[in-house]
Amino acid sequence: MMSTSTSNDTAVPQPPSNRLHAGLDDVRGEFDAITAKMPVDDAFRNAFMKGKIRLAHTHPAVDLAARDNAVQQIIGALGPEVHDIRDQPVPGGVGYGIFYSPAYKTNWGTGTSMAFDAVCPNPPGGNVNTYLYLTATNRAGLGVEAFVSYNGQNDTHFRVFDWSRNDHWQTDIPFSQLGNYLSTGSAHGHPYPILPIWNSTWRISGSTYRNQALLYNHVRGGWDLIYQHDYTATDAQQKNAWIGSWAPIVETFQPSYNHTHPMGALATQLISANGNGQWGNWAMLAQSNATIRTDNVGFHREFLDPDYAFIVVS
Repeated sequence: MMSTSTSNDTAVPQPPSNRLHAGLDDVRGEFDAITAKMPVDDAFRNAFMKGKIRLAHTHPAVDLAARDNAVQQIIGALGPEVHDIRDQPVPGGVGYGIFYSPAYKTNWGTGTSMAFDAVCPNPPGGNVNTYLYLTATNRAGLGVEAFVSYNGQNDTHFRVFDWSRNDHWQTDIPFSQLGNYLSTGSAHGHPYPILPIWNSTWRISGSTYRNQALLYNHVRGGWDLIYQHDYTATDAQQKNAWIGSWAPIVETFQPSYNHTHPMGALATQLISANGNGQWGNWAMLAQSNATIRTDNVGFHREFLDPDYAFIVVS
């Protein structure tokens, strides 16, 4: 399918970088066609939902009442399908990652957007024999997770989970189909395999919001729109939810990890629109706006930069 230019379809300024900034291309049709051919993985979906409940239940930066409230928010957002699995245990949580401070989580007006380079080795290496995610949110309670999903050593996908929908699962692309998007980044003198990801949530009119997920096409030299959804929401729904609290994290599902390849996030940056819909400037995630969480399942830090770029191994 031929891609169609959609350079006027986004109100969000493109993230600054040393990459070429050709106009956006709409490749949703191509990605939808690939997704339609992928079998539904119920075990993966159950693990994702259980993991999100545990993420809230074990978060160390909130008190017990706030944790319980976060768990109930997650369960409510996931819908009826979560009720049969919410009491099933799942090990792990956050191998290493960044959470927004409560003040920064809500410090935006009508739009919020984040971009980062997911450092995503394929395969993940080490003893990974079940699920492992490299994921992030843009602070919006009804935004999307556009993330890298591992299942053992030979099943790596890019997926989109939309918190604003009842049919949350929207995009599922194996890495074998992402040749135009997977590339190499550099940090501290070392090359790393990366997938540049950009996701946004903003109010387009009245009470209508738009979610978008984009990937950077290094062959074409521009961002490709791979997912979009418009929906009705309130400001409170977007800002008063615990959902949207995590910046880039390594989300885990095993009791321990060892000898994994380097993974993490580079160039994490955000931008927000004020109450009048005017976008500010992109800025790297600052130390004053976030905290680090690690659940001690074997990952240790190779480096952490002041802008919260990080690489971990186990």
